[in-house]
Amino acid sequence: MNDRSQKIPFSFANFAEDFDAHIDQSIRGYANLIHDCVELSPYFVEDGTVVTDVGCSTGRLLSEIRARNQERAPGARYVGFDIEPSFQAHWAKHAAANINFHVHDVLAHEDFRDISLATSIFTLQFLPERHRRAICQKLFDGLVPGGALIIAEKTFAQSAKVQDMLTSLYLNYKRWHFSDEDILDKEKSLRDKMKPNRERDVVAMLTDVGFAADNIEAFWKNHLFVAFICVKR
Repeated sequence: MNDRSQKIPFSFANFAEDFDAHIDQSIRGYANLIHDCVELSPYFVEDGTVVTDVGCSTGRLLSEIRARNQERAPGARYVGFDIEPSFQAHWAKHAAANINFHVHDVLAHEDFRDISLATSIFTLQFLPERHRRAICQKLFDGLVPGGALIIAEKTFAQSAKVQDMLTSLYLNYKRWHFSDEDILDKEKSLRDKMKPNRERDVVAMLTDVGFAADNIEAFWKNHLFVAFICVKR
């Protein structure tokens, strides 16, 4: 058996130590997306409410949102969930009285309430499609009036021709940071784990759970990655 056949399948646990650097190099403009999420947060975070990050990984985003809002809304609480225990090593550096992280399957969590801002950044695409709507429904139901969900997902293009072009551009970008072998190994490992939808299908899911179509806005997009801000009215 050759060395290639013995390779360990890709897992985010294998990159937990340097995950933020890995994701920055994997998605062009990711740092801009995180910056935009943080800068959007003061429009929604309020005292006496909860900010939650579903799929919080290292806790970077939630911690930065807290830092951005702590002075203006000191009574807000921040809660992050991730199913991968390897990320726990990062959470201690974000320690504060009003921020908590949990290794927890969000599908089993029922206590979403008083949420002024929820974030889900490239998380739902790794869940079975039958569960994605249920999670979005829980988050919508838990939002206070005027609260928001920020969701980012990898998507498929509407046209096969454009899909091919954008995939080529994306692979060329990844080659700046990763070897061809690493890119191929990751693609093979994620083939049965990451199941994107078209952008319009994501919007349809969000309207199905209760967000009005004119309150769903794409605010960031790069290659086939897109982020929406959805406001509950």
